[in-house]
Amino acid sequence: MDAERAEREDVVVRQYRFLLRTAPADALEMAHVEALSGLGWRDRGQVLAAVQDGLVAGLRLDRGDVRALAHLVTLGERRAPGAFLAAMHPPTLRRLADLVVLAEASFGLFGGYAAWDGSDPVAAEEPWTDSGFAERWRTPLTVRVSYLDYAGGPSTPDSFGRGR
Repeated sequence: MDAERAEREDVVVRQYRFLLRTAPADALEMAHVEALSGLGWRDRGQVLAAVQDGLVAGLRLDRGDVRALAHLVTLGERRAPGAFLAAMHPPTLRRLADLVVLAEASFGLFGGYAAWDGSDPVAAEEPWTDSGFAERWRTPLTVRVSYLDYAGGPSTPDSFGRGR
């Protein structure tokens, strides 16, 4: 992370980013549930809009769906670091960050913060697997299907009934 950005970044938002990158997902999700419950209706709507815009998720959610919204924020920032934060309105981000950092579920999760350089992790590319579904169905048939015509001789589906 460049030094100029580190100087401009709010301390609470930096602590919030640290939690997003390092805290266990279940503790982080509980901290978000607590924080989102404490946010006002309008701020929660802005968080929902940021999830929908930045993470392209939660299109059917309402601002009252606190648990689902907390889950999407936590999971979305793990999968695409910075996407949610970039979509957030700065004053709302500051209020959310303040509530998450002060949440009871965040207690004891700041080990290593002093040595953290502020850099976002590189998003890991998920390895492709065929999940046990090999593409055998795409292999061409090597055996020619033949049918017996009504006279008892071999024929193909194209020649059925011809030659008489």
